[in-house]
Amino acid sequence: MKTRKVALIVFYDKEKRILLQDREGISKLGEKWGYFGGEIDEGESPEEAVVRETKEELCFDLTDHRFIGIFENQVNETLYVVRYVFIAPLDDKLSHFKQIEGKNMQLFSIDDAKKVKNVKGDDLVLKKLEQIL
Repeated sequence: MKTRKVALIVFYDKEKRILLQDREGISKLGEKWGYFGGEIDEGESPEEAVVRETKEELCFDLTDHRFIGIFENQVNETLYVVRYVFIAPLDDKLSHFKQIEGKNMQLFSIDDAKKVKNVKGDDLVLKKLEQIL
């Protein structure tokens, strides 16, 4: 079984909504919506990876972020995913984002995010977000 380590960033606003990426056309696991971020490169820390991925996907220099935990699960019969998850307040950042990867992005309440098609195990992150936001 392959293990994939990823670093993810979840932006949230004052209403406790989270920003998700429309992954139609780029999905590797059939998800429609997902978090911004991606694979941690060899020799890279999760924090370095989330900063790099944010730059690559949103053309944005991530500085004010906080680590909230590691979430892992078996996604399917051949893949085990380890998610290193960070959060950051959205504030006025949305107007500075230039989305490079994905079809679109949208704010979701946590309840609405639970209803979209995502990767098996993303619900673990949503449960943590419910507790801390």
